[in-house]
Amino acid sequence: MLEALLGVPLDELGFTVPPERARSIPSSGCQEGAVQRRQFVVDVGVLLGASVLAPAQTGRRIGAADVQVFRSKVADLYTIDHAQGGRMARQAAARVLQSVEKAMTGGVYIAPVGRDLHALVGTLFSHLGWIEFDAGRVAAARAACTEALTSARLVGDPLLEVRALDSLSLLAVEQRRPWEALAAATASGEIAQRHGGPKVKSVVALRQARALSSAGDRTGARRALSQALTWQDRSDNDTDAPPWTAFAGQVEVDYATAAWHVETGQLAYAIPFLRSAVRLLGPGYSRNAELYRARLAEVLMKAGSVEEACAEAVASASAAKGMTSARLADRLRSVASLAARVDTAMARDCVEELRSLGVSARKRRTV
Repeated sequence: MLEALLGVPLDELGFTVPPERARSIPSSGCQEGAVQRRQFVVDVGVLLGASVLAPAQTGRRIGAADVQVFRSKVADLYTIDHAQGGRMARQAAARVLQSVEKAMTGGVYIAPVGRDLHALVGTLFSHLGWIEFDAGRVAAARAACTEALTSARLVGDPLLEVRALDSLSLLAVEQRRPWEALAAATASGEIAQRHGGPKVKSVVALRQARALSSAGDRTGARRALSQALTWQDRSDNDTDAPPWTAFAGQVEVDYATAAWHVETGQLAYAIPFLRSAVRLLGPGYSRNAELYRARLAEVLMKAGSVEEACAEAVASASAAKGMTSARLADRLRSVASLAARVDTAMARDCVEELRSLGVSARKRRTV
């Protein structure tokens, strides 16, 4: 505990350390003998014992307390992302990542602390992948997810690997690469079956449903949605679920079910699920609440419910002022474009009101 907290080997703290203890926990670049004993062992893509870069001996001591500070900053990124959107969160994430990498390369720490730092880098890259996606930077999102996957393999963190694969699957769907989306979702599911709890498995099933749907397998997608709901029903006591699964719940199952109905052309069936998703979202998910409301407006407009669609679109655009989410902006522009094609006074007023809120119509359809 002292070693982890202070980042200093026990012998340097003045304790008499048994030989077997000293051999089992080498310091990170602090003693020549420890460095010589370090072995690089590769097992199923995981680099064991070499997940920590050897820092300079003269650097600042990094301990468990420093790791906890970094984790707190990572947790804050979720709040920024959900409240303000990807473009704002991207800047904050980049600053935290720079701080962690500086600690890794310039600090002095024992191996367990180094592994925690490396895992944090993977977590940050994984989160950056989602943030870049929301900010409309798909190539940057893909690069970040690849970095996250690499870090997950290096530190041997299966749940971090699941998250990275899930994100890559979602990006592949957006890039219209269904074969890659399905492969990533399948690989994620295999890992989740061995290492994940109900919450993780529910998220993975939702990603699999999206990938299967993009590949044209509507039956498989419906089956995956049923699995997601089953795992969600079992997740009430899942106390070990990682933070990135916090968004998952009945809201996400409803939203994914609505997407399935839209893709099968059953707009009337999709609308109740979208209404439920909008209603159930908590106050901490401002960006998603308006994104889902904009999606509801889009589907209502396509279904011919112009009055309700306009009301939802204007409400979403009003609440979204100040948010920096490219996905939300694209969705609202799609609604404005649909409204511009409807030759009624209500639709024209809707287009003008959206324009006054900074949303302009365009012809290109948002996926």
